[in-house]
Amino acid sequence: MKRCIYLAGGALLALTMLTAAAVPSFAAGTPPVDPPEVTDPDYGIMPLSDLYSSTCKDTSGQWNSSEFAAIPAYGSYIRYWHQNDTNEKVKVYLYRTDVSNTKYVSMMYVEPHSQNSSVYFSLTSNSGTYKIVVEAFASGGDVNGSVAAAQYKTHPNIQG
Repeated sequence: MKRCIYLAGGALLALTMLTAAAVPSFAAGTPPVDPPEVTDPDYGIMPLSDLYSSTCKDTSGQWNSSEFAAIPAYGSYIRYWHQNDTNEKVKVYLYRTDVSNTKYVSMMYVEPHSQNSSVYFSLTSNSGTYKIVVEAFASGGDVNGSVAAAQYKTHPNIQG
């Protein structure tokens, strides 16, 4: 009986050593797997598309961007942003211009010497054409700062 236990223990030890020796030889012949950021062209890239950016400066109380188009493959979330470099609160509108009547689809306020962003979503926003309007609504005076818009596949505030 003792002899069987010694033989079983010896066989187990030999099997363990053989496995330990074989693993490195198998690993050496296995090609490395690329990390997700290499194999998935969209991995880690947010936003997928910078749609528009510009400085905005006007003394008539309102500044209008040129039109910019969303890219269908890049998602249905459009984030727009404004850096307000004036001494008064402004309204920033995102207009959709490719529909029969140009209409604003989203609006936000930006405090003096501050910045803010907002996200617009609709099922068809990824195929739209847009413009940004900054309005000095209280005084009708200066508009000064920067604006930008970007496009995302998922809500940019809830990135995983």
